[in-house]
Amino acid sequence: MRQKLHHIIFIVIAALLIMGCTGKDSRSLSDVPETMVCTHADSIALAARFTGDFNHFLAVTDSLADAGELSQIRADGYRGVAYFQLGQIDKCIEYLRSAIADENPPAADFWEYIHAGTNLVIILNSQRNYDSAMRITLRLINLLKQVDNPLSASELQTLYLCLGDTKMMLERREEAVESYNEAYQWVLRTPNNATCRPLAASIETVENIAASHINHQMEAGIWVDRMDSLLAVYEVQPKAIDKEVKTFRALVLLHRAQVCQMQGKEAEAARNYEQYKSTDYGSSLEGRINGCDYLVEAHRYAEAADNYTQLDRFIKEWGYEYDLETIGNNLLPKLRSNYHAGRQDSALHVAMQIAEVYDSALVQQKQRDAAEMATIYDVQGKERQIVEQRAGKRLFTAISIAVAIIALLAGILAVYFFRQQRVIRKKNRILVEQMTEAVEYKRMMEEGRSKSRVSDEVIVEKTPDEIVDFDALTTDELSQHIRSVIIRERLYLNAQFDRQAAIDYFHLSKERIGAAFSQGSEFPTIADFINHCRLEYAKELLAVSPDMTVDDIASASGFGTRRTFSRLFKERYSITPTEYRNQNV
Repeated sequence: MRQKLHHIIFIVIAALLIMGCTGKDSRSLSDVPETMVCTHADSIALAARFTGDFNHFLAVTDSLADAGELSQIRADGYRGVAYFQLGQIDKCIEYLRSAIADENPPAADFWEYIHAGTNLVIILNSQRNYDSAMRITLRLINLLKQVDNPLSASELQTLYLCLGDTKMMLERREEAVESYNEAYQWVLRTPNNATCRPLAASIETVENIAASHINHQMEAGIWVDRMDSLLAVYEVQPKAIDKEVKTFRALVLLHRAQVCQMQGKEAEAARNYEQYKSTDYGSSLEGRINGCDYLVEAHRYAEAADNYTQLDRFIKEWGYEYDLETIGNNLLPKLRSNYHAGRQDSALHVAMQIAEVYDSALVQQKQRDAAEMATIYDVQGKERQIVEQRAGKRLFTAISIAVAIIALLAGILAVYFFRQQRVIRKKNRILVEQMTEAVEYKRMMEEGRSKSRVSDEVIVEKTPDEIVDFDALTTDELSQHIRSVIIRERLYLNAQFDRQAAIDYFHLSKERIGAAFSQGSEFPTIADFINHCRLEYAKELLAVSPDMTVDDIASASGFGTRRTFSRLFKERYSITPTEYRNQNV
């Protein structure tokens, strides 16, 4: 009983301490919905988005947020998308940062929170703000790994792809490879569905990893093979999009050409590129510009220069601008191609174009960096306010719970000490009874030893009114007599009462007393009978004395040790004393 009470106290204290540490403001990620929940307000906002009028999309989002129909996370996520489409990247970053300002998002908005964060990471990488991108990516990954949900795998593959890209740009290539490999493991765990969109997204993830390896002159063959394998699965799906399949197939050919070129297999690289050019994607404007990287590496400068004549058109159609990244990725290769192709006038024109856009690109980059810092300070200020509010709530909660714990402990201790006093009183009563029985037993033993044998007959006086001639008794009668005396006098309760003590007590030879228990008896020896009596007595105590410990019952029943008692009890009843008590108390 004492052990049970200790366990109860420990469990109550632990539970209260856990409650005190977490506080009322904590939320459980176990409530995250298995799929994205699209509310009526979401439907209205998304309908406005798909009209292509992003100013209208912003107005609808603001109206729904003001009416309380959209949470802050969803509204800021939509605003970030709108400003991105409007080309206002600084505003886009500001709202996406606001959407993920709370590091412990509500479960209902969890997936919108992850999407806003992923979009922010992609934009920060494109802005070369790798430090912020890495911190946010790691935070989102940590959150997702706490959620056991099929949607987590597709989100994690994208985030690990972004993390790999960030580390690659920071020249931490070994770490980047680890992140890419982790992304692929999540690709393999991403479940497909009837729309085939998860499988198509996985192919895009692997294609991006292959392109990153190629751009940094790293071995990319295995990634092209993995993309090819996923594409083979996608091609046979009933909902596969034909144009998408053809585009993926063209990119496989282009990447194989680039890989073969890096490996010195120029003929095989040329064959793959020719097949790439013959595809719909390869002959498109985007495909021709993307193929220039291979042409430059293969020293096919004239072909590259021809393709680059459409670069300005490509930049305009895709909504790009000539920033520092575009200059490095496109204008410099264009200059190199024209120069090596012997087109001096074109090379000079490109050089002048670079000189013209470089100053504005540099100023623009500085403005972005300044705006980024301002946004960071603003978001950090909001985060500090949130932290301070949580700290205040947690302090109040901690004080309340501390008072409750003290009151509860006081009550528990009062009950505990009261029950302890009852247990001590009962133990004292049992010890007095045992001492009385021991004194009586000692007196009877001394009287038994003082009696002398008469002739060769064994005549024993056990009680004032009983004298038994053991020679006149049959073996069965002797066995019954010995049993009745042991039970009546409760000799078995004395831990020292064993076979030799019985021989001395009844003044019988060991052969005679052994014969009394060896024939036709369920107890082959007197020791077995004594233990039987002790076990029956102990079983009764277990059932009616819940305040006594097992040790106390073992001692009160005549067993020398608890270990012996437990072993014999289980051998006889196929259950431990504690288990028996639990079933009968």
